[in-house]
Amino acid sequence: MKKLFLFVAIVATSTLFALDFARESELQNECDHNNGGACLELGTMYHVGDGVRQSFSKAKELYAQSCSLGIAKGCSNLGFMYENGHAGTNYPKAAELYEKACVLGDANGCASLAILYENGKGVKEDLQQAVNYYDRACSAGDGASCAHLGLLYEQDGNYEYAAIYHQNGCDVGNAKECTRLGWMYYYGQGVAQKEERAVKLLKRACELGDEIGCKNYELIKNSYYIE
Repeated sequence: MKKLFLFVAIVATSTLFALDFARESELQNECDHNNGGACLELGTMYHVGDGVRQSFSKAKELYAQSCSLGIAKGCSNLGFMYENGHAGTNYPKAAELYEKACVLGDANGCASLAILYENGKGVKEDLQQAVNYYDRACSAGDGASCAHLGLLYEQDGNYEYAAIYHQNGCDVGNAKECTRLGWMYYYGQGVAQKEERAVKLLKRACELGDEIGCKNYELIKNSYYIE
């Protein structure tokens, strides 16, 4: 039994770290010919050790090349490496790369830079700048940034703005944001009280997989005959 377990473990490990020399060679060739997307994909393979032996230094090099070729995600991924110590911890460099990624249209770059401004890492702490970058990330479809902005405005007592960002988050499929907005409509918090609208939002939250949304929808749906 022990031998069988050992054999299965070895096979699983071999499969997990299987090398894909053909894919690596193909992407390297494309990257060498200034295909930024290929540089990004190969960099990701090296970063996580998918099909190649993991190498942070190689990932860093490839992300940098991808970024220099105008690939937003390459800049963002390289920023992540600097922020998290995979390329030596350097918060100012991470902020610089996130800024470039954000300008190039990467929502994650905007959100990551917002977090640095909110926490004063690599940049001077500046909540207004953080809000600005969260807003850009939200506008680019990052539901988590919409949610965080909604929370920040709630904490500031500005429920009208909070409702706007919770709506944005719900619109891009963030289930918890639909739940939160549903309760805002149910109680008339920051929006006109509309219980039928609340029920529809809780139903959508449930359909998107939020357990709390499902429970609340079941509690109140029968009072409004909305299906």
